[in-house]
Amino acid sequence: MSEKHLAPSMSLPADASGVPATGTPLSARRELLITVGILLALLMGALDNFVALTALPTILVQFGAANSGTFVISAYVIASTAAIPIFAKLSDLWSRRNVFLGGLVIFIAGSMLSGVSQNITELIVFRAIQGFGSGGFFPVGIAIVAVVFPPKTRARVIGALSGVFGIAVVAGPLIGSAIVEYTTWRWVFYVNIPVGLAGIAIIAATLGALRPEKIRRFDVVGAVLLIAWVAAIMFPLYQISGAGWGWTDTRAIGLFGLATALIIGFIIWELRVENGLVPLRLFGHRVLAAGGGSTFFIGMVFFPVATFLSLVVGVVLASSATNTSETVRDILYFLVIPLVIGAALGGQLLTRLPYRIVTIVGLLIGAVGMVGLTQLSVSTPLWTFAMGFIPIGGVIISLIPLGFGIGMTFPVFLLAAQNEVGTEDVGEAGGLIQFLQSLGGAVGLSVLASFQTTRFASLDPLPDPACLSSSPPLQTCASYLGTLKTSLLSAYDQTFVVMVGLVAVAFFFALFLRGRLPKTRPGEKSPIATPPSVAAETQKLG
Repeated sequence: MSEKHLAPSMSLPADASGVPATGTPLSARRELLITVGILLALLMGALDNFVALTALPTILVQFGAANSGTFVISAYVIASTAAIPIFAKLSDLWSRRNVFLGGLVIFIAGSMLSGVSQNITELIVFRAIQGFGSGGFFPVGIAIVAVVFPPKTRARVIGALSGVFGIAVVAGPLIGSAIVEYTTWRWVFYVNIPVGLAGIAIIAATLGALRPEKIRRFDVVGAVLLIAWVAAIMFPLYQISGAGWGWTDTRAIGLFGLATALIIGFIIWELRVENGLVPLRLFGHRVLAAGGGSTFFIGMVFFPVATFLSLVVGVVLASSATNTSETVRDILYFLVIPLVIGAALGGQLLTRLPYRIVTIVGLLIGAVGMVGLTQLSVSTPLWTFAMGFIPIGGVIISLIPLGFGIGMTFPVFLLAAQNEVGTEDVGEAGGLIQFLQSLGGAVGLSVLASFQTTRFASLDPLPDPACLSSSPPLQTCASYLGTLKTSLLSAYDQTFVVMVGLVAVAFFFALFLRGRLPKTRPGEKSPIATPPSVAAETQKLG
């Protein structure tokens, strides 16, 4: 082995592929530090959009750009989604550690620039830089876990890391509102700098370069085509869900048409080029095809459900307008905390059970909660407790199984995909799963929000003309408002029914999952057979 492939003195022993040498397990302290370094980056990236969303009204008022809110958010999300497969590929071509650190540096630079923005145009551009950097956190972080940790530890770590998105849903708005209340909105972005620097310091000090055995050429044309078609799909989706575009809007139709042409061009290019950005051969693996389909539809459910619940609770079910934000936050705890617990348990169960069993059990539990949400009415309490602390009814009784069940599935697809492929594709496999989940979330939010709006429009009662007068009769208008809330909740109930169907589609894909997590690293003796692709790669490196 050449010296350029040797890790520095503080790094773990590794072969040229970056896989830790057999018989040289990490110390518990080193495992913890690496996990903390990756967790800091993942949590920072997941939190940022929710924190910024809370501060957005203040920012828009200061810049006098009230109609630009969706651009600020969509710039981050589009750039992040497009960056996922790019960073995943780079991690398989170059040093995984350096690619991960590069994403952190880009994100920190975007945060600094966002904080000093002087107008809305600058903020949108700098948010896109932020988002692009964040696209490297999850796929490369998970790829590092895949090649550094033994399978049993890997399942537990990925289970823990998978809960960061649930934490971000609740913690993000709390952090954002506190920053805006006690200091300037610019600290929404500046706060990322010390956290990011801490992550860089930990990873640089504890992790070797993790270089691949062979440096290969990066697919620049594929990356350009990918960014183009992702933007052409996601931008109109965000404009439909957040800026009032209709599905028949000529701008949306034109962009969707362009996206279709770009996707076709992307597929043709990837089939022809050697070592493409997204090797379509990966879909030849049954586990990746099934897991990718399942995670796409789970993304369509999980990401919109928190948004819809916030509106249902805040607009329809909350009894006091003065405490609406606190009520929404408290309700979401019953979705997020079970999700984090479920993700951790899912990682533990994967060390004992096949992928399919863990996924099916999780989806069945989640479906129970999703079905419960279809039965909400204006008289449904937010929560009912026995002995003051045991939840037995209300909205939360549906959220607990929903969060727990969906959380159980989160570690499965990443681990299944990475275990199916060879070492040279482990980053791309994990990035592909994360990319499909993010894309599913964007598509789901737009499509389901449009469905809910259409259903509400058909149910929306006309107000009594007296309610529009300067002195409306209180009794008449109170009755109308009650009817309005009933119609709104009915539209959401119907939307939740559609989401039950999406869970069923995810369940269908999960039926085709095969295999289980090996008990040892590839190349070591194990009672469970090593997947052929990994075994062959191990022999080649040996």
